[in-house]
This record gives sequence, C-alpha cells and structure tokens, in this order.
Amino acid sequence: MSGWCLGSAAIHAAAAGLSGCMGGGAIQPDRSVFGLDGNYQRFEYAMDIEEAFDRTAKVFQEAGYRLDVADRATGEISGQRGRVGGASTDKGLKFYALILPASQGRSQVAVKVVQVIGRGSVINSTQTELIQSDGQMYQYLFRRIANVTLHDARPTPELPAAKP
Repeated sequence: MSGWCLGSAAIHAAAAGLSGCMGGGAIQPDRSVFGLDGNYQRFEYAMDIEEAFDRTAKVFQEAGYRLDVADRATGEISGQRGRVGGASTDKGLKFYALILPASQGRSQVAVKVVQVIGRGSVINSTQTELIQSDGQMYQYLFRRIANVTLHDARPTPELPAAKP
C-alpha cells in the first residue's frame, strides 16, 4: 500500500472516531411521557400561559423537585424528588406538567404525579410507577399555583437622595 493510502486511511479513522464522540451529546428526556391522556388532572386559570408556566415551575421547585424539563416553547415541565434508584427499597415522586393555552388569554395546567418505587440492588433492580389520583392533592397543588408569588415580596432598599 502506498504512503498516500495509509495517510488517507489514518485521517478517515481519526475523523470517524471524532464523529463518534461528537454524536454522543446530552441525552434528551423521553418526551412521549407528555402525551395528554386521562391520567392528567387539569385546571384552567385566568392568566396567560407564560405566567402559568412560571408559577407551575416555581411551585414544584419550592416543593423540592429537581426539574428535568422546563421547555417554554412546548409548555412541558417535568421533574423528580426523593430517592429514585440505589437502595433496596427506594421511593420517589415524579411529575409531568403541560401548560396549554385556553380561550381568551386564559391557560390550562395539566399535571400528572407519579410515585416511583424501586426494589432490588444495582444489578437486579425493578421500578414500579404508580400514578397518583388523589383529588385533594391536585386541588391543593392547583391552589398553590394560583397563590404563589413570582417575585420576592421584600421591598428594595431605597438609595439616598443625591444632593444638588
């Protein structure tokens, strides 16, 4: 084989190796879980979708959830809290929320809360997901979204007046 062929083969091998590294970008969460089905509890608010999105995200963050998805363009928010994997019996919670436009500048918040129960060890583990359907829990959640304050209520300190 000539030197040109060996050099060309080496360049192609290096390029293929680099492209394999570049293709392994951040893993995107599975967006199919946001399919709006009968498991979502819904509530309509007299606020625009941007405000409903911000309020919903803040309520879940204040409750200790780590957000996995917060996509304003699609209105999708999801997150989890608690233990989800590792010990012999782990329990955690996940939520999925869709913020949708409703009529005349209103918005609809659809939420599904799922309890995750993991059993076993790292080698032999199983996970069970139970959709929570407690109506009072969702009523409380929707009330919290309506009443959460988006801005810090503390007054800003006033600057001293400039003397002429």
